[in-house]
Amino acid sequence: MRKIRDDEIKKVSAVFADIFENYTAYKAIFPHDKKWKKRIYYCYIYEVYNGANFTYVNDDFTVITTIKKPGDTERDTRDLWKNPFFALEFVFALGFKACKNARRYMKMSGRIAEKYYNPETDCYIKNIGVAKSCRGKGLLRKTIDEICKDKPVYLETHDDNNVKIYEKLGFKLLEVGNYAGYNHYCMKRDEKQ
Repeated sequence: MRKIRDDEIKKVSAVFADIFENYTAYKAIFPHDKKWKKRIYYCYIYEVYNGANFTYVNDDFTVITTIKKPGDTERDTRDLWKNPFFALEFVFALGFKACKNARRYMKMSGRIAEKYYNPETDCYIKNIGVAKSCRGKGLLRKTIDEICKDKPVYLETHDDNNVKIYEKLGFKLLEVGNYAGYNHYCMKRDEKQ
């Protein structure tokens, strides 16, 4: 795994959008319509730009993750908004209502994370995805272990199946929140001994 370059932000965002195209929890933010994939793509442009300093890929882009380790810093996303073309594209792609929904969701998620995530000691999996063709090969575990080593790891998911997968990887369910009818599962793996 290697850190992405700035010129790869759009490609990484497109791959994330492909991997999470059927992730129904996005319906809490915007409707499932003909702009669905474009909306997801723009969400990832924002997220990947913000976490570009700690977003990793493998050589063929079949595994991508944004994992914030202790000491990692996020970029100031206000820089994105300085480009009026991006700002217009983003708002038109998502819509004003979706932008408000995303902001509300991020606040709710942040309040829960404050209870369990310690930025001084923990890794925080912001996003992690494995291409469908590569699933079931242990790449999720390998990626988390490679980047986080033995550190405690915090993550969130909205998919019941993911909860079971993460439990097999040593994560424990800490809290289940709810946003617009979708479960928000908070999980943590303790420091490996």
